[in-house]
Amino acid sequence: MKNIPKIKIIKKNLTSKELEVFLNFLNNPRYPQNRNKIFQAFPDLKLKLGLLSNNEKEKKIVHKFICDFYAKNKEKINQIIKESEHLIKKKSKIALEALSSLMDYKWPKSMIYYAIPTILPFSPFKGNSFNFSILGQIRAKNDKNPLFISIHEISHFIFFDILEKIAIKIPEDTKNYFKEALTAVLLNQKPLSDILGLKNYRGNQEIHDLQIKISKDIVSLTKFIEDYYHTIKIKKGKDFSIFLKEIMIILEPVFDEFSKKRKIWNEYGNQLSKNYEFLRQYRYPIEIEMPKE
Repeated sequence: MKNIPKIKIIKKNLTSKELEVFLNFLNNPRYPQNRNKIFQAFPDLKLKLGLLSNNEKEKKIVHKFICDFYAKNKEKINQIIKESEHLIKKKSKIALEALSSLMDYKWPKSMIYYAIPTILPFSPFKGNSFNFSILGQIRAKNDKNPLFISIHEISHFIFFDILEKIAIKIPEDTKNYFKEALTAVLLNQKPLSDILGLKNYRGNQEIHDLQIKISKDIVSLTKFIEDYYHTIKIKKGKDFSIFLKEIMIILEPVFDEFSKKRKIWNEYGNQLSKNYEFLRQYRYPIEIEMPKE
């Protein structure tokens, strides 16, 4: 297979790159829950910032916090990056080939995806680069490895590219939910799941409680996408782009329902389980109508 991309880990100017992403997600109105995630991971930073509203003061406090954290954990961070480079070098090509096959995708030219370590408790992406969180490894927790995060994020890039090529427009809320559920489906397919060492990967937290109702049956959004993927892509042998076109036709009448779910998630995020009424609303299944054979 030609033009399999390379994944290159960026190691220079990490604290300045961290400052940019930290400030972005501390103050991004589109992703309000990420501010909460940062403060949950770093309660001492929350105390330092308090109710501060001055942007310049916030920038100085966050920059000092990041520099101090990097200095304190320098040896661990260097070792994690070294091990990450080894894993990426060893397995990225075979993992990307498997992902390419699952999505019927060919890269039009040789390219490089840039992976940037971050101490954020999540892994944002932009363009053909993405951050991979090393916070769990620093704190000696079992965390997602950089190869897993790389394939996870690159599956999003491919999804976006295919959508653009086949000219499908999807509201952002639906797109966000669908890409996460789709990635969970893809990463659970063999041989990719074996390469990544995954078993029954459930995807990111926001899709865990999303449910679909088909006739009298209620299934998770991920299970619905997985079943349809197997029907169209595997059983009928159609191209991945056909699968996308057909499933979006099915989901189009309920695009607004995904926006309602997203509004609840943006309000409560990972704390949703503590609010029974809104968790009940979030879990309430989105009813869809399947096309007749």
